[in-house]
Amino acid sequence: MKIRSVNPNAMDHRFDEWTKAVAHGPTRRKTLRLISRGLCGAFLTSLGWRSWAASSTTVAASSASPSLGTDGDIAAALAQNGLSICRNQEYALCAGVRCFVYNNVAYCRCDLQYGDSVSRSLSYSGGDVCNFNAQGASSGYVVSTFSVPPASTGQSGDRALYFCPPTSNSGAYASCDGGICFASTRGQSFPGLGRLGQDQIVCSCPIATGTSGSAAKVGHQIFGPYPCQASFFENCKNTVATGGNGTILYEGAPTGSYEIGALVLNKRLAHFNMCLP
Repeated sequence: MKIRSVNPNAMDHRFDEWTKAVAHGPTRRKTLRLISRGLCGAFLTSLGWRSWAASSTTVAASSASPSLGTDGDIAAALAQNGLSICRNQEYALCAGVRCFVYNNVAYCRCDLQYGDSVSRSLSYSGGDVCNFNAQGASSGYVVSTFSVPPASTGQSGDRALYFCPPTSNSGAYASCDGGICFASTRGQSFPGLGRLGQDQIVCSCPIATGTSGSAAKVGHQIFGPYPCQASFFENCKNTVATGGNGTILYEGAPTGSYEIGALVLNKRLAHFNMCLP
């Protein structure tokens, strides 16, 4: 599939303009509606000179430029720049789950899945994240990667993406892409998470904040109940103070990361239910 050339300066300008739009209230709602319809633009900041590893790629609201190409072009370009698709593997799906903080690490109750998933490549001497995950099948661990969570799209879905805007009091969230999960936790009890099922596993995830990295410009997203509940936006403000053992966080990512992951993995846009403040 042909990858169309990209002008980095033009894409950077588009990224800056979009982040300004998100940060200012009057245009935020319109901008997020565009995102939820999959109109990608500043994701191209991930190409070559900027990768998703900087705390995940962001999506922007631009569809007019012919340089963006088809959905297939977009997916192929991103797959060549810092993302890996893991085929036919067991993996942990943590998108939107609740997590329990202990000693400044978020421990999350994730669902075991089998099939295709996507992640940052997270390369090491033995390969990438897919190679690392494959070794876990005989070594007692699984890696947390991404696929579209059930019931997060369509009229019958009971889950939605909540947009947490970039503000000075943006809270913390668990950043689980690439997190390691140990098979010994299946079916066991874990503090703050209760007893797990045989198809669930505890994953250890770094804690990110809404005031650093990509999220500082574009905010972050967490999955929550649908129809939208105003009270759930309080989870956008969760903080983890030093020694904050027992804090409950939700797994999340900078705005647009889930949309990008779905596009790369499935070669088509996923129309998530969206809740805006």
